Amino acid sequence: MNAALVRRLFAPALILVMIGVLVLRQPGDPELVERQLYALGTQVTVSVPATAADADIISAAVGQVGVALAAFQRTWQPAGDGRLGTLNNSLAESATAPLHDELRPLIAQAQDLAQRSGQRFDPGIAKLVQLWGFDDAEAFRDSPPADTQIDALLDQPHLLANARLDATTLAAPAPGLALDMGGIAKGTAVSRSLDVLRSAGIEHALVNAGGDMQAMGQVGRRPWHIAIRHPRPTETRRLLAALDLRDGEAVFTSGDYERFFEHDGQRYHHLLDPRTGRPAQGAQSATALHTDAAVADAAATALFVAGVEDFAKTAAALDITHALLIDAEGRAFATPQMQQRLEWLSNTDVTVVELPQ
Repeated sequence: MNAALVRRLFAPALILVMIGVLVLRQPGDPELVERQLYALGTQVTVSVPATAADADIISAAVGQVGVALAAFQRTWQPAGDGRLGTLNNSLAESATAPLHDELRPLIAQAQDLAQRSGQRFDPGIAKLVQLWGFDDAEAFRDSPPADTQIDALLDQPHLLANARLDATTLAAPAPGLALDMGGIAKGTAVSRSLDVLRSAGIEHALVNAGGDMQAMGQVGRRPWHIAIRHPRPTETRRLLAALDLRDGEAVFTSGDYERFFEHDGQRYHHLLDPRTGRPAQGAQSATALHTDAAVADAAATALFVAGVEDFAKTAAALDITHALLIDAEGRAFATPQMQQRLEWLSNTDVTVVELPQ
């Protein structure tokens, strides 16, 4: 059985292990009411202290979260007849396409982050993601595409950063731009899930979407205590570090272990460098903490692509003060603010990296 097939068969089990270990309990914490649903291609867990609301209220609110996430997913699917799919269909035929009001705020935010990150994050890579096969978790490739195929797509519009956005239209330099908002949409979806819970009268909750999460309120009298998974877990070493997640904070991690295949001893993962069209090299994972979950989501990707050399510059450009990078050798690089918050749970070589002023 080849490695890619093994990865697909066991991916759900790996996701469950990851989610099961990331929310840590402390002595004296109240019991949690936890509800799971499947959305955005992953398992979403909503955790609410039992003292915060009646279990029936929590269950009903989580049902509303599920409805909101399903609608969100339909809107932001890069293919099909949803809002984003329709936009991509239009951009395939014309350099300029009408932009629906529902799409504009997130696309505008994504473009801003793409420009500030130096295109280390950019959602204009939908065709490259499709070429690499990372748009379908059930059909990963077992070998990389030909360089000529990659380079042909790089010759087409593939950067949202280079497009022109106004109140009603999105204009690329030529036809062919296609957006995949997977690197930022999950953050927005997590925040909207908390909004739904808040509207239902719940003031304390944690939404965990496949290991990416945002906190609201606290658990008992303490902040939410969570852990960052180790990018190369073993039976005795599954967690990298823990930290307290305060009210409103989101923590997102991008890693080369999420979607990948191996060929000739090399790992090819889904975190493509928009500038090269190929998987970024030099990192195992990157973590960003921010009060805007969409920013944390995009920043985790940008920091991963940046690698050690551009880690500090990219974090500063995105106003990320709390950031962590694990390089290809397993060494950690953390901003001073992040290092102060972390409780290391594994033996890790840590370098504190000051951000440029």
